[in-house]
This record gives sequence, C-alpha cells and structure tokens, in this order.
Amino acid sequence: MKATIFSALLMFLGIQLQAQPSTFSHDNVAYADRAAGRTIAPDSLWDDPTAEWDSATVTFRLNFSFMADGYNLDTFLLGDGYITSVDESFGVGNFSDLVDKGLGGRAGPKSKITIHRIGTAPNRVVIIQWANHGFFGDFDLRGQCKDSGHMQLWIYETGSKIEMRFGESYFMDFASTMADYTFMGFYVTDGISSSGISLEGNPGNPTIATDLSNSTGLTGYPANGKRYTITFGSGVGTKTIASAGNKPWYAAGNLYFRGETAVSYTLTDAAGRQVKAGTARNGESVAQGLKPGIYALQVVGKSGRTAQKIVVE
Repeated sequence: MKATIFSALLMFLGIQLQAQPSTFSHDNVAYADRAAGRTIAPDSLWDDPTAEWDSATVTFRLNFSFMADGYNLDTFLLGDGYITSVDESFGVGNFSDLVDKGLGGRAGPKSKITIHRIGTAPNRVVIIQWANHGFFGDFDLRGQCKDSGHMQLWIYETGSKIEMRFGESYFMDFASTMADYTFMGFYVTDGISSSGISLEGNPGNPTIATDLSNSTGLTGYPANGKRYTITFGSGVGTKTIASAGNKPWYAAGNLYFRGETAVSYTLTDAAGRQVKAGTARNGESVAQGLKPGIYALQVVGKSGRTAQKIVVE
C-alpha cells in the first residue's frame, strides 16, 4: 500500500476542527409516483451503449447548497440510480446498475427518469425518479429486461440528508440476476481506492459495511415502501488544509507525524468515523496497519490547525 497526501492552505480558524460522522437509518413510507416532474431523455433508451444519450454524463443543479461529507453536490452528475460530484470523487444512491427496461426489446424506451422540485427555501427538496426501470444483471443474463423496479432519490436542502425510496419491484430470480449488483450507499474515491458505506444483508433491516472492496451487498431488493436515509456529517472533504510546520508521512503500513515537538491529532475515515486520536511527537507513528481507503488526519499544534486527506492504496 502507498499513501498520497493532498493539501491546500487555509487561514487559522480559532476553533477545534472536528469531523462529524455520517449516519444511516431505515423505515417505511408510502411510495408516491412523481411522474409530473421534468422528464429526462423521453425519446431514447438510457444506459444503452448504442444510444447517443447517456445518463451518466448529464449535469444538473439543485438550486440550493448541498454538501455531502464535504463534497459539493450543488451541481451533480446524474447516474443510473445515483448521483455523483462533478469530478466523480463522491457518489451516493443505488448502484444496482439500473437500465431502461426497453433495453434489448423492440418497443423503444420504457423507463422515464424525472426530476421534481417541491417546497420553498430553506426547505426545498429535489426528487429524482427512475420509474419502471430494469436491471443490467437481468439484461446481461437474458438479453432483455423482464425484472423491474421503481425508485426515487430525495435530496433535502435542510438537514444534509439524502433518501432512497422504493416502490413495487418484480424479479424472476434475484439470486441469478442481482448477485453482483446490490451496492447501495455512498463512496469516496481517488480513482484507485474507495471508502464509504455499503448496505448489507436483509434489505428490511440492513447492516452497514465500511470495507467496500469486500462488501457483499443486499440479499434482496428493498420492498415497496422501504426508505433508506443517509444524513451526512462533516467528513474528509470538508476542509483540506495544512500548515507548513506539520506533515504526515506514510511507510510500510504505518502513518507517521513529522513536525512540532508535540501535537494532538484525530484520524477519521471517509464517513467521519474516528479511527484513532491522541497526542504525537515528531517522528512518531500515529496509526498502524491502515486498510486501503481515504482518511483525514487533523492536527492541532502551536503552528495552527491542520487537516490533510490521506489516500491509502
């Protein structure tokens, strides 16, 4: 493994820098169709490699400020069941590889994507709906889409939260068609390694996995009326700052601190969860055996306050 460190200068803040963890919850809420919203790609199959229109390249604006673990989603790229930051270093939603249900058929597009806005500032909500969508796993197995589902992504101006809501779904054989396509949650990536949250196990009462490389995903598709909510804290991307006197360095599985005689530090993962905290002296190891992923090392010392993003590969 190796680590790459990115830093930029910011003025001393005079307050202790804290990373707040993202949280996950699930419950049930009636699914209501939002077909009246703005329709995306009404005349073509989305996620069709032979089509000119590709949903992963379309850019949208929320018209309000939204930060998710420090990554700006005011403007985002629309994916197939998810959204990403413009640089695609952060993504959140349903990564089950949704496709237009008309893929492989003769009747043209069958799955509308719509964007609907409700409420007024500061309580606006943007709703993205994938209606009657198919799944690539089904198309890959059968050459056409017989499985189907309904899904919405709700993005809230207030509360820093994003919901995934699910309507009716149909599967001929979930185990065969969806074994490799059940990741739901969020990721942070530098293009090589990733960190984040993946939902696992029973879709009615899922658990959280943070090791995305070994995530097994959900054992079924969420039932009609299921809602998953991720509330974002101030994670790794919130402030990437450095002072000239303090620098972390990485070697042989260990993260070291180099700089002042003594500082206090906090090491957090991409979701803002604390990995380790304490005091360190120049040249000391502050973490051993780090798993691949993205971390933030936050340091408070005489020369100021430092937060540096560390990517372990």
